[in-house]
Amino acid sequence: METRKGKPFVTVSGLPGSGKTTLARRLAPAIGLPLIDKDDILDRLFELKGVGDSEWRRTLSRESDRVLQQEALLSTGAVLVSFWHLPGMPSDSGTPVDWLSAPSHRLVNVHCVCSREIAAERFSQRRRHPGHLDDARSHADLVANLETLARLPPLDLGRRIEVDTTCEWVLDDVVRKVLESLGNLIDSSQGQL
Repeated sequence: METRKGKPFVTVSGLPGSGKTTLARRLAPAIGLPLIDKDDILDRLFELKGVGDSEWRRTLSRESDRVLQQEALLSTGAVLVSFWHLPGMPSDSGTPVDWLSAPSHRLVNVHCVCSREIAAERFSQRRRHPGHLDDARSHADLVANLETLARLPPLDLGRRIEVDTTCEWVLDDVVRKVLESLGNLIDSSQGQL
């Protein structure tokens, strides 16, 4: 991946259960960038520091935000997966994005779009580390939380590519759009159109 005009970062966003990790795990090797997934970092912290209550999970979640940022800034570019902080969320919820807006970064946001009902079903079926405390939440609480999150605006960071994850999407199409967007960002940074 050509990085001479800034680090390429591809953020993958969307509702919990919208397919962010599935998409990112296929996209990263296809575009030649490493994957940095906040849930992977959080899982490592659970293994290292243990599982606790919701306050402990929130503490480790904030620590994993810092680790994600450090790993990203040390990289030459990456595909970054998290549930990102959006306007309207509590200040200590979602992974902060302010550091991604540095002029030295080229940003493309792949936004996973599906209904909150599908996201809730997928979320309920997935199995993550017990430290995430997914089983502590009722299905009704999950649906209510997703309804609240679905009303928030999507991540407004870099060029956005929307991918309908309701059904099977075509990896080659997503790769082409991401690479075109990253290439266009190189051209605009050089004053070319």
